[in-house]
Amino acid sequence: MRMTNVKLTMLLILLLTCVNHADAQDGLAGMPGAYLHMGVGARALGMGKAYTALANDASAIYWNPAGICAQEKFQLYLTHSQLFMDTNFDYFAAVAPTEQFGNIGFGVLALSSGEFEQRTVLNENVGQFKMMDMAFLLSWAKEVGYGFSVGGSYKLVSQKIMNVSGIGHGIDLGVKRRLFDRFEIGMAITNALMPNVTLVEQAQKYPMQMRMGVAVPLLNNQLMLSTDVGQIVGWGKMTLDIGVEYLPINRLALRTGMENGRFTFGLGFSFQDYGVDYSSSSVNDLGYNHRFAVKYTFGGFGINAIASPDVFSPTGEINLSHIKLHAKSRQPIARWEFSILNTTGDIIRHFTADGAIPEEIIWDGRDNRGILVEDGNFNYRFEVVTINGKNLTNEGGLVTIDTRGPEGSLGLNEVVK
Repeated sequence: MRMTNVKLTMLLILLLTCVNHADAQDGLAGMPGAYLHMGVGARALGMGKAYTALANDASAIYWNPAGICAQEKFQLYLTHSQLFMDTNFDYFAAVAPTEQFGNIGFGVLALSSGEFEQRTVLNENVGQFKMMDMAFLLSWAKEVGYGFSVGGSYKLVSQKIMNVSGIGHGIDLGVKRRLFDRFEIGMAITNALMPNVTLVEQAQKYPMQMRMGVAVPLLNNQLMLSTDVGQIVGWGKMTLDIGVEYLPINRLALRTGMENGRFTFGLGFSFQDYGVDYSSSSVNDLGYNHRFAVKYTFGGFGINAIASPDVFSPTGEINLSHIKLHAKSRQPIARWEFSILNTTGDIIRHFTADGAIPEEIIWDGRDNRGILVEDGNFNYRFEVVTINGKNLTNEGGLVTIDTRGPEGSLGLNEVVK
């Protein structure tokens, strides 16, 4: 009876997995390892899963391992989805760039249930049980030619139901290519080496999935369009996913998409080294599925600028600002550009040269014509091109010009009669 109970439990879990996964794919009832095809990251899911070519953050470990090559800084990434019937789906990832050996990444996916009643074939309640599906991914990616990256992940999957568990091993592969300095194309194969997990007596082989996508930026990178086609071999039909991302203002992104016929939407906000994303999609009559993601970047390769002092007056005693330039790249720098912008995005002062970057730029508060600028806040845009054609860019707040001087009031402490 105990063996029969285990088999009934396994069947229940497969049904639960199918229900939770219904928002992502149709026709996958009972598919082994279905959670590996649910998708991660609020940005990607807000864009309808059209992310194979666009993947450029730590979620690329899942979508296309070649995409982690785009990371110039260390990144920590966490996403959470609250599914139905007390089931949670979580993803954590970390990416580290190296100078000569490409980028490496580590990711964990976990699908965990709440407590369910455990019953025998006679419908007797014999306690509670939980289930847990997990996948551990170790990834590597490297640029092997201008705009061409390759990557792969070793995958260890595990499944546990009550006191029964099993593990399997798999491999994911991916490539990305930049065309005409604009288009991004990508292809990924999930389970190129298919994991084989045995619970009790029966082995389950996780199916292979193939995805191919294209992404193109428009409107000076304010608008991003992407599309994916995919097929899980032996399960369901080919899918078409479409995604759109629009940046109405700096650091705010609005997203929408069409995932296999279902609408998705989301938004994202970034501030300095932090980013927060949210997405939602409808799940037939079950309501909406909400996903949240946070990321943090630090160190690694990159460029930035810091002004000292960050408040000055061109006509006052402190009439200059020393702008320290910091740049760390994998390849020598061929050319650099540094622009000072007003709050409307107009370039006030522009510096550029070939070769190495100077330690600092001194700004006297004048524009390119030599005229003093008006009081206000000013931002910067820093761009670097390496000898192999790679672009590094950064922007942010820089200085405030205030020529009014201190404000105060003059009064008499005593009245003289």
